[in-house]
Amino acid sequence: MSTPIQYPLVNGVRHSYSSIELTLNGQIYKGFKSINYDRVRGRSMARGNSPDPLGKTRGDNEYSADCELFLAEFNLLISKLGAGYGDKLFTVTVTYSENGFDTIEDVLLGCSVDSSTASQGQGPDALSRKITLNPVKIKFSGLDDLGSPLTGVPV
Repeated sequence: MSTPIQYPLVNGVRHSYSSIELTLNGQIYKGFKSINYDRVRGRSMARGNSPDPLGKTRGDNEYSADCELFLAEFNLLISKLGAGYGDKLFTVTVTYSENGFDTIEDVLLGCSVDSSTASQGQGPDALSRKITLNPVKIKFSGLDDLGSPLTGVPV
């Protein structure tokens, strides 16, 4: 059960960027500029001879994710993954916590480094690398969006 949300919030602060803890392949990273992910369910409408649809299909889930790490953190990630780092699958956990609120944990399963982008320019900003994570599954707040999720074969 979720903790009731207080309105107006007078004893604490709402979640913000500094509320995020990012874990890639079991390692906590503080040096990241962004983490973005989404789930889209593509559904089709079943139509007959009525202006209204008869129903809709269960559809297909599509997942995407990317993040931007500072150069040292990017190097740590691919060093820990090792040679063939683009072929290694790992879990990404994004944890949101603030006093007075439940801790929220989103889990990105089956991630891989499918693209890496380096884009440097003159100026005072720290160097970073953008990576595409291409997850197989995303569980927002640790929950599966499917009523009947995939499971392994019983042994």
